Amino acid sequence: MTTDVNVPARTVAIDTLRTCLVRCHERIGFPPTDAHLIAETLLDSELRGYDDHGVIMLGNHAEWVRSGAIDPAPTLTVVRQTPVTALLDGGRASGVVASTRAMDLALEKAAAHGLACVGVRNAGHFVAAAPYVERAARAGFIAFACANTTALMAPPGSATRVFGTNPLAYGFPSGSHDPLVFDMATSAIAGGKLRIAALEGRAVAPGLLLDPAGNPSTDPSDYLRGGPVLPLGGEAAHKGFGLAMVVDALAGVLLGTGFALTAGVAKDGEGKLFIALDPETFLLRAEFLARMDEQIQQVKAASQLAGGETLYPGERSQRRRRELLATGVTSLGSPAWDALSKTCAAYSVAPPPRLA
Repeated sequence: MTTDVNVPARTVAIDTLRTCLVRCHERIGFPPTDAHLIAETLLDSELRGYDDHGVIMLGNHAEWVRSGAIDPAPTLTVVRQTPVTALLDGGRASGVVASTRAMDLALEKAAAHGLACVGVRNAGHFVAAAPYVERAARAGFIAFACANTTALMAPPGSATRVFGTNPLAYGFPSGSHDPLVFDMATSAIAGGKLRIAALEGRAVAPGLLLDPAGNPSTDPSDYLRGGPVLPLGGEAAHKGFGLAMVVDALAGVLLGTGFALTAGVAKDGEGKLFIALDPETFLLRAEFLARMDEQIQQVKAASQLAGGETLYPGERSQRRRRELLATGVTSLGSPAWDALSKTCAAYSVAPPPRLA
């Protein structure tokens, strides 16, 4: 395989891309409100610079609905709840739709009681964790989100896929800065990044995956053939694996949905857990926001050994999104453009005109 490929980008108008994504999701079968929500989530990932969670996932949504793994018009039900907790059954809902409802419910309960925890079971992939904790942070709350996913990761010393990449995220509001948004996979690399690398014919760095026989590999095609992703941490991979197992226990075992080998959109569903905390349960809001600003300023004042700028978690992606929205255009890599074009053709939707 090649290791250095110049992949052409397609520049498109953001508004036109948004409209295209909405129409595709409507043709797939999602109600207009949900189609807008899912489209905006894919677009958000694309603009923040996470193309493996962006437009390329349009094809996944179409396939999940075609296969029956996702019901585009489900009935979400409250299984049980208390004043500060709730468990929702998604009824095979889109993970984006179910997760947004869950985080909004957590915010509603936290506004009334200071702290809330809401879980979702029997729902699809939520695309990325960052949008939900950022949503909460911009509403003035501290937030946590995590989800378990299809088994892709092997325990240290094994070649068997047991846990998913199992992401987790935190969000914190601040006074005069963008929220602190920390979103991570517990694996050494996200599966979507390996998928894109394989499509583009690029090798990846050592220490990220194994081939199906359990040998170290830098060929992302081995991931598509069933090779496991390795846990985060390199020589300390037990830490990434431990985090993955904790997320699986919280989002899967605790919520009565798929976990470990049975987690996944096409299996027993993926679980998600959302926590919202009102800072005013500890400090006056103005004091907390000022202290967050000071923390961020101390980070940004740190000197760079090779020059440049010190960035805090989430700053780069939120800045990128803001700058692209100001220009009104964005570029799609070849894998994203191909996924968009194929889905548009399958559902008779006009793709966005290519500007460059």
